[in-house]
Amino acid sequence: MKATIDIPEILYRQVKARSALEGRAIRDVTIELYERWLADATAPTAPLADPSDAATAWLYRWDELGEEIARRAVDPRTSRDILLADRR
Repeated sequence: MKATIDIPEILYRQVKARSALEGRAIRDVTIELYERWLADATAPTAPLADPSDAATAWLYRWDELGEEIARRAVDPRTSRDILLADRR
C-alpha cells in the first residue's frame, strides 16, 4: 500500500542522510519504525502509581529502553565490569 505523509523538511533530510550512511532505503527504515511502534503499543506496561504523572511515565519508558539496549548489547557487562575483569 502506498501512503503520503507530510513531515517537516529538516526531519526528512536527517532521516535521508542517516539512512544513506547506513545503506538503507527510507522505506525500510519507515517500515521498521512502524513495526517497532506497534510492538511497543501492544507490550504490557507496569501500572503507574499515578497515571497522570508524566514524569513517572517518562522515567519508566527510559528504564524500559535501557533494559532493551542491555539485552541487545553484544557484551551486556557494564564498562566498570569489563575494566575490572581486564585488570585481573
